[in-house]
Amino acid sequence: MSPTTPPESHPATGSIGRLRSCSLHGGHHPSEPLSRPRAAQPVEPADDHEDLLPAPAHPWEFPLYAVCVGLTLALAAVALHLLWTVTGSPLWTLAPVPALLAACWVARGLRYARHRAESVKVSPTQFPETHCLVVSLSEAMGLARPPEAYVSTERRPRHTDASAHGLRRYLVLSHDVFHAGEHERDPEALAFLVAHQIGHVAAGHTGYWRRVATLGAELLPGAGAALSRVQEYTADNHAHAHLPEAAHAVRLLVGGRHLYRRVNMGEMADRTRTDRGGSLLLYHLLARRPGNARRMAALRDRSRRGRVFL
Repeated sequence: MSPTTPPESHPATGSIGRLRSCSLHGGHHPSEPLSRPRAAQPVEPADDHEDLLPAPAHPWEFPLYAVCVGLTLALAAVALHLLWTVTGSPLWTLAPVPALLAACWVARGLRYARHRAESVKVSPTQFPETHCLVVSLSEAMGLARPPEAYVSTERRPRHTDASAHGLRRYLVLSHDVFHAGEHERDPEALAFLVAHQIGHVAAGHTGYWRRVATLGAELLPGAGAALSRVQEYTADNHAHAHLPEAAHAVRLLVGGRHLYRRVNMGEMADRTRTDRGGSLLLYHLLARRPGNARRMAALRDRSRRGRVFL
């Protein structure tokens, strides 16, 4: 794909049709006053099931998840045995278990509270295009309730993210990603990355008990990181299943909102065949996200499942 040529246009069908409907009905025209925001018009569900496409998990996800759960249980058993050996008391041996569960719950709650207190919430009257997009993609992926969406206002924004607390699921969009979608009039750039995060929710990656069950693997270098990389590929599968024409938007993670249009996705993907080295291999084994070149290669060639290790 040429870095400067826009993607070929196709008929507006399935989720792409909903995306364009959100853009057409929910946008703000520069001549309209900002003091009276209007909500995006609801998008009618499609008559067929064209947009309810299968989004298979990466083949390594379940095996790695099972390994991470096994490591967590093994580490927990060793820790409890040591406590029993030292204290000899059932109470002091088991007391850290509810304490750890409570600490994880509080930490997730504080993270959610920080976004509620500091970030801008996407709503029907505040950034209606993005709200319409979140609702439409959530419906297409079979979620009973769309997750909340927040735009991070931090000076150095992190990647877009998906998380949860209790029964609430939420997305956090960096302002770089949001700026490209809303202000530079490139809705596909925003849509694919939003679909990726909703894919995490649809795949169950944000659940509390899933995080707790794999907590022990995070203490072992490479174990928790491998599962995290696989989950990123699975979320990409969800996004690609619903917005295949927007996969080029992953360039935004590489070039930022100012340079992403000049990034050659094909050239970056081809580097995965030639770039070699011990330091590069170690980096890929320890990183929590797939390298951008590897991720682009998996999105560009759907016969490739996404490299996790070598």
